[in-house]
Amino acid sequence: MLRGLYTATSAMKTNNKKLEVITNNIANIDTVAYKKDLVVSESFPETLIKKINAPMDFTNMEATRKVTVNKEDNLYEVNTTGGYFKVKTPNGESYHKDLKFTVNEDGYLSTYYKDLNGEIDTKSGYLLLGNKGPIKIGDGELQINERGQVLVGGNVVDNLVMPVSPNTIGTLNAGVRLDRVYVNHEQGQLYETDNNLDVGIKGRGFFKVETPAGLRYTRDGSFALNKDHELVTLDGYKVEGFDGPIILDGSDISINELGEIMVDGEYMDTIQVVDIENRKDLRKEASNMYRMAEGVQGKEAEFTGQVVQGFLEKSNVNAVKEMVKMMSLFRNYESGQKIVKAYDDTLGKAVNEVGKV
Repeated sequence: MLRGLYTATSAMKTNNKKLEVITNNIANIDTVAYKKDLVVSESFPETLIKKINAPMDFTNMEATRKVTVNKEDNLYEVNTTGGYFKVKTPNGESYHKDLKFTVNEDGYLSTYYKDLNGEIDTKSGYLLLGNKGPIKIGDGELQINERGQVLVGGNVVDNLVMPVSPNTIGTLNAGVRLDRVYVNHEQGQLYETDNNLDVGIKGRGFFKVETPAGLRYTRDGSFALNKDHELVTLDGYKVEGFDGPIILDGSDISINELGEIMVDGEYMDTIQVVDIENRKDLRKEASNMYRMAEGVQGKEAEFTGQVVQGFLEKSNVNAVKEMVKMMSLFRNYESGQKIVKAYDDTLGKAVNEVGKV
């Protein structure tokens, strides 16, 4: 009974965090080039549950063990009719009848995530456990047969399927928890401002900005000139050009689609706009800036988009969709409250009324 309480309350806590994220998205709907956040939740590990003192019938256990394997590129999807696949998670071992995995950068079998661009992320995945522990494949050719055996170069190295005793009923988890918050980097709509110092980005890319805390990235192109005629953000941070800070002393300023700046017909500098290959490692900061995660180096790539003078980028938050999500979460939260109250009433009767009999 208490497990049901944990499940309901974990769902309420996760919904509460989702509401905070959606509220923040809506609050920034008018922030230039703001990118909305998305919450990713995951269930707690699936634990095995068994019958207590049930008879043990071992007949036909091997006959029911069969694994089907589907492979697409380097991605595998398996399911089994006997036993369970075992995964090592931060909260303990988790058991599954079906599983998706690939080979991670270190050569181990691992679960994975797909980001919004369909790119595979194994750094956040969990290791698969065979009968000998984590399964290392290395650079060898991987095969998985119908018995769940893992073969590398034709040799069996381990088995994916963990056999269980006949009195095993199935799996159970204790609800869901917040896993991570992703930034959705989809393009926002560009709108005209009639200010020749406003610059929008069409496509993937970020302006490079020098701040007292170091290099930062932003797509907010609402720039201005400071008293030294340097191109700066609205917070006064210098925008990086290929020759360092950009100094513009003149009246007629034009910026082409490559970010090249002409002042009174003379070339001055080019705004540094770069693409970031590992965008998932970008972390939001105040002033509409991004920094790389601690200990991670930004992988800058050539900018292939277009710089647009006199335009700014709107946030990519869709107010209607966010409101619909919010209403749905409120209903889920209310359902969780009713479940908790029902459990509380039942426990109250068990303690205060049944105990009197």
